[in-house]
Amino acid sequence: MFDKNDFKVFEDMTLSGRLDLIKTNLDPKFEVFGSDLLKHLEDEYQQKFFMKIAKHQRRTKNPPPDTWLAINQDKKGYKKTPHLELGLWPDRYFITFSLLADIRDRQKYYPILEKYQDQIVKEGWGVSNDHTSSKLLPALDFEKIIAHYQKVKSSDLVVGFELLNSSEEVLSGDYDQLLQDKFLQLSKYLVNFNQEISTQN
Repeated sequence: MFDKNDFKVFEDMTLSGRLDLIKTNLDPKFEVFGSDLLKHLEDEYQQKFFMKIAKHQRRTKNPPPDTWLAINQDKKGYKKTPHLELGLWPDRYFITFSLLADIRDRQKYYPILEKYQDQIVKEGWGVSNDHTSSKLLPALDFEKIIAHYQKVKSSDLVVGFELLNSSEEVLSGDYDQLLQDKFLQLSKYLVNFNQEISTQN
């Protein structure tokens, strides 16, 4: 389904042109792939999940630098809750689990992050304090990422995986299963964090 031509949407430097390419070339893939992810998640966890595909409706001048689908467990919206994303920057695919700066009950997540810190580091996920940047730091930096998230209110908490468009997997053209596997591996943090929060309330 996904292939190296996905990145051609970013070659159009106009807002309308890039949005049209995203809508035509990527959104149908997100719809099919995301629906399959929802089925896997609901079968595995026996819980309800919700998907949103980015529409970039607030953009009026500059073309979107990335595009994605998001999955969470709150039908009201995903940005103020823990959520998973699968998407593209111009040079890579990304799969991330995020707690954004304005998440509801932000401070309640601090001890949960510390609880799962060692596991996230051991599994070798990339980490970041900025969901608007494509750069993920090594897992060994996670302690600093958590500390920054606790101190700086404008910061995000991002854990994830990236697949560069120059990688052997992308060049060979057969990596749908890899993306699905990484997404499902990361999904346990979405479910676990939500369960931890529910026990606090």
